[in-house]
Amino acid sequence: MRSIARNHPLATFLAIAYAASAAIFAIPFLSNAGIGVIGLDLPGVAPFVLLDAFALAGAAFLTTALAEGRSGVRDLRRRVFHFRVNPIWYPLAIFLLPAAALATAVVIGGVDVMGSIADNVPEVLAVIVVGSLLAFALVNWWEEAAWTGFALERLQPRLGPIGASVVTTWLQALIHLPLVFIAGGVTDGRVSAELVPFYLVALFVLPIPVRIALTWLYNASGRSVPVVGLAHAGLGVAAGSAFLPAFAPGVDPVWVYAGFAVVGIGILAITRGRLGFGQTEQTDRTRAEVAVAA
Repeated sequence: MRSIARNHPLATFLAIAYAASAAIFAIPFLSNAGIGVIGLDLPGVAPFVLLDAFALAGAAFLTTALAEGRSGVRDLRRRVFHFRVNPIWYPLAIFLLPAAALATAVVIGGVDVMGSIADNVPEVLAVIVVGSLLAFALVNWWEEAAWTGFALERLQPRLGPIGASVVTTWLQALIHLPLVFIAGGVTDGRVSAELVPFYLVALFVLPIPVRIALTWLYNASGRSVPVVGLAHAGLGVAAGSAFLPAFAPGVDPVWVYAGFAVVGIGILAITRGRLGFGQTEQTDRTRAEVAVAA
């Protein structure tokens, strides 16, 4: 097992992560909330999402221990708990995507939406900050320990920051695929058959600009997983039912992805496609991977 993990760390991680996620989501998928094979009524899918986030982080640390030993675990732990960054990264991470969503709503909805947001500034800020911090602590920090701290960290030297962002998006989407067929998994109710293709696009395509922004935040902040986790939590707020539907009810929430695309394209243009990669000193392992890839 150790030799396989050393030679194929990403494949080993994915095998462990996908197997754990399949086991976790099997219960809601087979229950009445899913395809109804077993007559079980569940209060919701949130506990399973929470458990899956912890499983992902566990898979990342387990694979690192098998592939790289204590030194690798120490490096991963340093990235996962890298809170000592320039303080500006924290508000930027939390507000980047919600601000893009609000700006998009103003462009679509015009003066009426602008007035609605202006009249509810304290509530808007509270939803963003409280919602982001709660989601970060419970789910997104642990998810990003796996997807950014482990997977993206290994993919960037081989594929470059853009290619790594796209592949990481797809790998993460596969984990969430069962949720499309579970009531409350990706929307408040059950996804109808005719909307399944849209939600597949929403999993595999629409988040790519978001992941590009997360990759830039990771690299530019000095490889801080907490910064990425906060931005991911901000995504959940920005695209959630308690945000635009509450403060800009006349705007279809799907439009937020247009705002996210603008953010991603802007970051690509400003960084000339590098997304901050190579801006901070890499570990000896990463430098070795770059040399092999070259």
